[in-house]
Amino acid sequence: MTDDVIQDIEASLEKSDDELEDDLPELLAAMEGRTEDLVRENPETFGRVVTRMESMDVASFVSENPETADQFQELLWAGMNVLVETSPEVKDVITEDITVNFEAEDCPMEGHLEVDKDAQTMHGGAGKLDDPMLEITGPADTLVGLIVGTVDPIQGFMQQKYEMDGPVQKGTRLAPIMNSLSEKVPAES
Repeated sequence: MTDDVIQDIEASLEKSDDELEDDLPELLAAMEGRTEDLVRENPETFGRVVTRMESMDVASFVSENPETADQFQELLWAGMNVLVETSPEVKDVITEDITVNFEAEDCPMEGHLEVDKDAQTMHGGAGKLDDPMLEITGPADTLVGLIVGTVDPIQGFMQQKYEMDGPVQKGTRLAPIMNSLSEKVPAES
């Protein structure tokens, strides 16, 4: 990742939410295909981006910039994938294979997640899997919150913040993975 891209990201993170949302399509395009490098080389910057994304109206942003939905998810998932790879504590809670599709009900955003017990990995991205074990549907903000840890998977389900179709036992096995992962997102200093 070039220093120019990191400087552009850092400069945008200092702006208001509206200004950041204006800058985000260009920033996401500049990061495309290199997001794992960003997380590995600049984990604090990734943490600041995630923190700012949590405060955004994701549905509105994606609806106004539909071409960025996949790039937005690439950034989130690439970061989460790297966090799993570098966190033995997260790997320890990966005890079975789980596949999930996510679909926002308030904007054109859909994605997937694959947890691999044998490799102790988690990979996600844009688009849907053909035959997932779980399907999770809800507002985009809730789905992003599930990924980054601002929405507790079990409490969110019980409070009907999202719907889940599939075996509840798979959802209860996914929850500790998501919770331990969210604890690894670098905090803004």
